[in-house]
Amino acid sequence: MSFLEKMSTADLMENLREELTCFICLDYFTSPVTTECGHSFCLLCLLRSWEKHSTPLSCPECWRTLQVPHFQPNERLGRLAGIGKQLRSQVLQREDKQGPYERMLAATKVSPDDEPGVNAFSTPCRRINRVYLPSEAEEQHKEKLLEVLNLLCKKKKETQVILTHEKERVILCKEETKNCKQVVVSEYTKMHQFLKEEEQLHLQLLDKEERENLKRLRDNEIKLTQQIRGLGKMMDQVEATCQSSIIASSEEVKEALERSKPLLLQCPETATTELSLCRITGMREMLRKFSTDITLDPATANAYLVLSEDLKSVRYGGIRQKLPDNPERFDQSATVLGAQSFTCGRHYWEVEVGNKTEWEVGICKDSVSRKGNLPKPPGDLFSLIGLKIGDDYSLWVSSPLKGQHVREPVHKVGVFLDYESGHIAFYNVTDESLIYSFPPDSFQEALRPIFSPCLPNEGTNSGPLTICSLNSYVGRRCR
Repeated sequence: MSFLEKMSTADLMENLREELTCFICLDYFTSPVTTECGHSFCLLCLLRSWEKHSTPLSCPECWRTLQVPHFQPNERLGRLAGIGKQLRSQVLQREDKQGPYERMLAATKVSPDDEPGVNAFSTPCRRINRVYLPSEAEEQHKEKLLEVLNLLCKKKKETQVILTHEKERVILCKEETKNCKQVVVSEYTKMHQFLKEEEQLHLQLLDKEERENLKRLRDNEIKLTQQIRGLGKMMDQVEATCQSSIIASSEEVKEALERSKPLLLQCPETATTELSLCRITGMREMLRKFSTDITLDPATANAYLVLSEDLKSVRYGGIRQKLPDNPERFDQSATVLGAQSFTCGRHYWEVEVGNKTEWEVGICKDSVSRKGNLPKPPGDLFSLIGLKIGDDYSLWVSSPLKGQHVREPVHKVGVFLDYESGHIAFYNVTDESLIYSFPPDSFQEALRPIFSPCLPNEGTNSGPLTICSLNSYVGRRCR
């Protein structure tokens, strides 16, 4: 038999051995079983492999997850493995003492006495292609493989330590989250209780002020009624004297004038009523969660208005600029719109009005009329107007127009829009109080911010309106 023929026989024997070898122990099958994915293993090897791994169980060869650890005994494969083992033994005995080839063929033999380290390293591979090398070269390769094996074992231990640590962190993470949730619930419970107490105190204060205001109004009503009654009696006396057939003497006329003088000096006055500012604890912090970055739209600005480069400020310039009279531009009203339009979500922004004696900020429909200076139809404009005449300062709201006197001027105004709920409100940012809240509306089209610095009023109202920066807060846009 030639050398090539011997190599061919050896290859066939090696291929047969590989087909009859367990993937786990790398030895001929012993009591083989076959899993549902079609791979076969020694029964004992498979059970030991599953003992080392936590669920879910998987095939050691293809790593397919096995829903149920089910397998079938494969007796035929066991008998074939026995025949293959005997055949290999006979071939090796017949070719014993035939030179270097025999030694290379023997090197391919795998027995239960093989080194565990080598078998463990070979586990991830289904078939190992053996190279027939002289014993010295084989030993060198084994040493290299053992070095790699040691490195892999070390890396496996390191990874196992990290895995154990991560599993512990999972438990800690759940516990920390649970504790944080308990703290949040506890703190919000206290906050709710605190706010409820604040609400009750505020309502009690308003009830007290209501009673005091009603008493002032009733007392003043009685006083005015008495004045009217006194004036009526005096009118009857004077009228009777005038209609008398006998001309009254100068003394009688003088006496009538003296009696009427105190009544004529009486000045009817309205009673003064006061209500506490509607300050809401934590209002500004809550509103600023919905902060929206607002800029001015140059295409809508009246030609007399001057906008800052960052489009955050507007003032009345006094000189008409050469700008195109496009349909979007206000031609008569000293007004400019915000560049942003809203069709959903909650939005909040603040406007610095400073010491201006007249100004207007608010929200309008995107379709609001830009031409002329006629009053806007109800529902087109929701604005707040500040007006100072002498020492008298008042705030007015549009749609419908109504006003209220205030003790101190407002220097910074907060504007809030909740599109879905149809809610628009204005706030005094300085003392964190509500100025006015419009009744709920149903918006059907886009809304836009609106600003007017108004006319300069002989230099007393030349300051700008400035949109404040709220970049440190992120608002909730559309829900």
